[in-house]
Amino acid sequence: MQTFLSSSILLMALLGVGAFSESSTAEARVFQNAAPPSVLDSSALSRPAFDPPVQIAQLGFSVRQSRPVRNRIGGITRGGQACSPDGATGVRLLPLVPPTDPTAAEQGKINVEPTVSEQPMVFVYVPQTVARQAQFSLAIATDTPSGRTVEEALYEYRLPLPQEPSIIGIPLRPLDEGRLYHWVFQLQCDPSGDRSGDALTDGWLQRVVPNSSLSLRLNRATPQELPALYARSGLWQDTVTSLGTLRAATPDDAALIADWDSLLSSVNLDDLANVPLLFPPVEYRSLQE
Repeated sequence: MQTFLSSSILLMALLGVGAFSESSTAEARVFQNAAPPSVLDSSALSRPAFDPPVQIAQLGFSVRQSRPVRNRIGGITRGGQACSPDGATGVRLLPLVPPTDPTAAEQGKINVEPTVSEQPMVFVYVPQTVARQAQFSLAIATDTPSGRTVEEALYEYRLPLPQEPSIIGIPLRPLDEGRLYHWVFQLQCDPSGDRSGDALTDGWLQRVVPNSSLSLRLNRATPQELPALYARSGLWQDTVTSLGTLRAATPDDAALIADWDSLLSSVNLDDLANVPLLFPPVEYRSLQE
């Protein structure tokens, strides 16, 4: 199998946070969820960072009840037969994100995931496939007065794929505060270059500004405390990024393995808890003129 990046260097580079002060170790290991304010609502930025705890699972992530959504590519995630080992059943790529409201999902929409991190990561489960390479692209999206969404391509990555089913972690370049982003992950399966039969999936991100209380806690938190802090704030992308990079640095840590299992189970992804987590090297190409 190919060699993939998994080190403490990756951890510190992605988290961008050092150890400032000690706080409860229970918060670092136990996601005691709260019903978080919507950080996409500007009025929430002046409210306290956390609401009182609610009676939900002891470990895991608390999904906000009201979440903005956007259209998927073509309304659905595409799974190409060309990528399947048998050439018939297709390949289903699965982003590691909380489930979309069923009504929105039926309309071909998916959640917009907020992030307070400058450089979060995107995680995608890739099942058994004949593809040995994938492409990841990111675009910045802007809504026009007429109600249309215009996308400007920023860059793309090409990355190798392992032979076995894996969860692939993809680091993003710095995001601008307040901007909306659309990403696409696509397998490259046809050696002739025909991309019409490739499997792909996509997602949406928006970088938001944390309120003053959350910002203070983030500045004081150690890397080990960040996953619980993000989870209590309803920030999925930051939760999975911080916990995933901790696991990359210390893959045999029993407590982190348990946290990862609990986090994925809380958003109905428990079948992926034991799938290898890998960080392939990426080949960057700008799409800006």
